[in-house]
Amino acid sequence: MKKRLTREQLDVLQKKFRKKKYLSILLALFTLGVNIFAWFAFSANAGLELDASVAAWDVEFKDNTGVISRDILVEVTKMKPGMDDFNKTIEIESKSDVNSTFSYDVLGLSILGNTIDLSGVGDVEDYLEKFYPYSITFTADKYVLSQNDTVTFEINVVWPFDSATPLYYKQNEVYNYNESFYYFTKSGTTYNPATIASQADFNTNLNSLYLEKDDADSYFGMQCAQYEANTGDPCLVLNMRLLVEQSNT
Repeated sequence: MKKRLTREQLDVLQKKFRKKKYLSILLALFTLGVNIFAWFAFSANAGLELDASVAAWDVEFKDNTGVISRDILVEVTKMKPGMDDFNKTIEIESKSDVNSTFSYDVLGLSILGNTIDLSGVGDVEDYLEKFYPYSITFTADKYVLSQNDTVTFEINVVWPFDSATPLYYKQNEVYNYNESFYYFTKSGTTYNPATIASQADFNTNLNSLYLEKDDADSYFGMQCAQYEANTGDPCLVLNMRLLVEQSNT
């Protein structure tokens, strides 16, 4: 014979059932909340990653090796007066459906292992031309790109052997004193011989001294060859960043 439950026992069982049901509902709501939060977190992260990668997918940088990064390292070796012109050409292809603008930044420059401080320098090309017997130039065939357009960007290093007119180069920390060179100071547009008889004299007057092109050619020609032989590193290294940004026009 089955045993019948009393009213008190039924009440206890019902209370336990309601408690379990209540806990089950709370657990279900908690699980649903966690899943919703996880979905939103995933959606937010996915959106951020998508936004950050738009430029990479819409713009492509290529040189003779294939697709490259927008951050480039340009190394020039075996530099000497009269050398063959150095050229690096990069094609920037915009696959975007909006107009854009091209620009570049020189992030760093190293000459003979010396890091050149370019902070506050407006025109890098003009600045370097004052100090070194070789020229570094950056040219682009356009700076405004229309939809699905391409720009050709070139980096050139040219070192002519001689010049039709006398040229003088301002001294800086890249140069060392050489007793066989003639040093000059500048007054207006005139360069006057200076008496520099020692490294101490050179260091003291460094900011006001100039060197003729022939001596500057000799100095950098010898120094570049010696530096590369001793270190195995290139004489000149450029660290650059290429930028393509959406235009409002």
